Amino acid sequence: MAAGLTMAAFQAQAAEFEWQYFSVAPPLHPYAQILTKHFDAIEERTNGDLDINLVYFGETPYKGAEAEKLMRDGLVEMTEWLLGYSTSTYPILSGPELPFLAPSRTDATEMIKAMDGAWASEDVAAALDDILKRHDAVKLSRFYWAPQNHWLTKPIDGPDGFKGLKIREFSAEGVDFTEAIGATPVSMTAPDVYSALQRGTLDGVVTASTSMTGLKWGEVLKAGYITNFKLTISLILVSQEAYDRLPPEYQTILKEEVDAATSEILDYMASGEEEMHELLKSEYGFTITYASEEDYNTLREIAKEAVWPNWIERVGADRGKPVVNGVLEALGAKERM
Repeated sequence: MAAGLTMAAFQAQAAEFEWQYFSVAPPLHPYAQILTKHFDAIEERTNGDLDINLVYFGETPYKGAEAEKLMRDGLVEMTEWLLGYSTSTYPILSGPELPFLAPSRTDATEMIKAMDGAWASEDVAAALDDILKRHDAVKLSRFYWAPQNHWLTKPIDGPDGFKGLKIREFSAEGVDFTEAIGATPVSMTAPDVYSALQRGTLDGVVTASTSMTGLKWGEVLKAGYITNFKLTISLILVSQEAYDRLPPEYQTILKEEVDAATSEILDYMASGEEEMHELLKSEYGFTITYASEEDYNTLREIAKEAVWPNWIERVGADRGKPVVNGVLEALGAKERM
């Protein structure tokens, strides 16, 4: 027994590289659990040399919007960067995630291909590469959150129901859209949302369905208004310095397992949305309202008039129009900016 304990203690201390990964999702969230499984596989494949511990941003003194700066300042080895948190600082990054680019309510599988094309477009890709280079960060992979929708403390049956509501938004263009539909945008970090909903200082949030269970927001929300109006991307970053310290074979293992994790996340996201809605109705008592074609078109016209042109003006027509038009084309929309 003593020898066994000694060996276990030795193995626990044997990691040559002890890393942390700051996550937007807490440990019990499905995405975090998938990542943790693959981090465990990395530890096993490196014979215990590379040990990556997932830490929820809410348990750190930092915010998700600071992710790239954490890389630059050497404050953590790996982090998730949800780009929508940083669009006020880097407006070009809003382009692929402008609201209601799809001509009709579209499922996640159809949207992923268009979004990947938008993120690979010349201006967006160049801007993102420059940001990462300036912050000494390496992009390992990417994943998307489930389609973004409005999750509310009471049901609404159409666009007029948004008027007067206080809604948490996390992107600059989301704020523009929230104001345009007559609601009040509220900016706050994800860890603060639950208590704000409890107190009634929020009436709803823009988020993915998995937040209802993974972040427990379903305990304090009662309804979903489903339009699938955008997909939000997260990048998995590693600091250049930490990455360079790894032996080449460990770099390969890291990349393989992170890619496997994000592929698994995307499979989970694309296949589980309908099941999640049914779960919320049956076990949480949610009212799920799917926007009619007419109501979707009404909201899309608002976005097209109040949000898309403002963003194009913000980044410059020569940069903005090709991005928007590329996404519109990929999604089968007829109009062009």
